Amino acid sequence: MLRSSTLASSFFALVIAFVACSDGGAQTSDTESSTTEAGTLSAGTSTTDATSTSTSTSSTSTSSTSSATETGGSASASEGSTSAATSTTTGGGGTCTPTVCESEGKVLACGDCMDNDGDGKVDLADPECISPCDDDEDTFATGLPGDNKDPCKQDCFFDGNSGGGKGDCAWDLKCDPMSPGGDKCPYDPNFNNCPDMQSQECLDTCQTPNGCDCFGCCTVTVDGMSYDIYLGDPDCKLSDIGSCSLCTKNDQCDDPCMPENCEVCFGQTEPPPGCEEPMCENDMQSCTIDNMGNHDCPEGFFCSTGCCWALIPG
Repeated sequence: MLRSSTLASSFFALVIAFVACSDGGAQTSDTESSTTEAGTLSAGTSTTDATSTSTSTSSTSTSSTSSATETGGSASASEGSTSAATSTTTGGGGTCTPTVCESEGKVLACGDCMDNDGDGKVDLADPECISPCDDDEDTFATGLPGDNKDPCKQDCFFDGNSGGGKGDCAWDLKCDPMSPGGDKCPYDPNFNNCPDMQSQECLDTCQTPNGCDCFGCCTVTVDGMSYDIYLGDPDCKLSDIGSCSLCTKNDQCDDPCMPENCEVCFGQTEPPPGCEEPMCENDMQSCTIDNMGNHDCPEGFFCSTGCCWALIPG
């Protein structure tokens, strides 16, 4: 009896369901379609289509943001920057703000938030940029009239101006057996003006990046090979590192880079593998910078070798 009763109940339930579908099914379907239209999906649009549309919109928005960041740049520069931005792994976490070089009283190439040489890297994200007081993104030279242009006498390479003052760093390229001064200032083993010691003011005030000495002799690693290059060579660039003038570091004012301590070396923008953030000396704030020049240093500072450096008034 219990089994027959159960079968009868199931039969009547099926009949009721059939009648309901015949009379009100269309209305229910219309209601569902209406609800879909009122939501994020339009009528006839599948969830897959909506996801694709959303992804496309996000991609378009990202592309627009990249283009807006470099308004005013050349077409080739914009294309290079977009390509580089997609491969950037370090996020600056801030914005790129044009920076005035105080010694020159204007915004220069390495502080204008544009990719002037079209390599996809803006300002201090470009290895050839020394500081915002650098007017040449294409080479390691600063491009400033008169800056470090004396064929022999050198002061602090990184102070954003030419000429030394009392207590400033002082060196002569005649003292370097690698002859970075070229034919105009060849090495002279008998030259008697090669100071063994630099002043304390030089050591305290010359902002020397990791891997450089205070006269612009810096270690750069390319394809696993290290080169000590002279930044004053007007034709020295990363893409042709083999043609750069080589130099001998001044031991007294050399700041060797120690990647084992999570330092970011000159010519690089990211800490070594395994390091969560860059290590900085002298209580300097660490920073990150992306290929678009966006960094997270406070106003009045720029991001280089993973650390926030103060802008030096000229």
